[in-house]
Amino acid sequence: MLQKLDIITLGLLRQGPHTGYDVRKWLDRYGWALGYTAQTSQIYRQLGRTVERGWAGSTPDPRGSGPDAKLYALTEDGSAAFEAWVDSPYEPVERPMDPDFQVRMYFSRHRGPATLLELVRTELRFRRAQHDRRLPFDAGAGAGTDPHASADDAWALEAHLLLESRGRLLAATLIAWLESAEDRLAHLAAASPVSPSTLVGPPSAGPLPDPAPREAGT
Repeated sequence: MLQKLDIITLGLLRQGPHTGYDVRKWLDRYGWALGYTAQTSQIYRQLGRTVERGWAGSTPDPRGSGPDAKLYALTEDGSAAFEAWVDSPYEPVERPMDPDFQVRMYFSRHRGPATLLELVRTELRFRRAQHDRRLPFDAGAGAGTDPHASADDAWALEAHLLLESRGRLLAATLIAWLESAEDRLAHLAAASPVSPSTLVGPPSAGPLPDPAPREAGT
């Protein structure tokens, strides 16, 4: 089973060769939108494991700067592992702010609107069912033993209702976005059907392309 950093690393390498420094910069810039980040040491260990698994190859970075002098490129096996993850069933998680959905949506986009539509519909069904559940009230261990228990229970209930209303409002906002995304993706899928076979394919296993030069000072 691929972990989030596996997916992000393979997804970025699918777009083109990266160094560990490039992955670090990408996470610094975009990780907040996915709700995910990683320590620099994790990134370099991950790239090493990716090579060990045969999912990537490395060559000296001709730019010769940054903390990692290696440039990593996806292999056919790495591409196959990544696409197998894209094809695997998506299972929503209980916490809507966890990065699972965002990571899946971002790194599955090369499959076109129909793939993202299925993903959004899966998430939407789960969030609607979750929104319909009520949070049970727990007055706490002091109920029935304290002479002020009645007042305490009333306050505990008030706090409970405030927290529940917060959760339901956040869930309703997410559901509204998912419904809007569903409508938009359904329109795009109908107007411009895209065959995955035209989008999916392992990158060339030949020589690494020349990377773009680094910005000055990086």
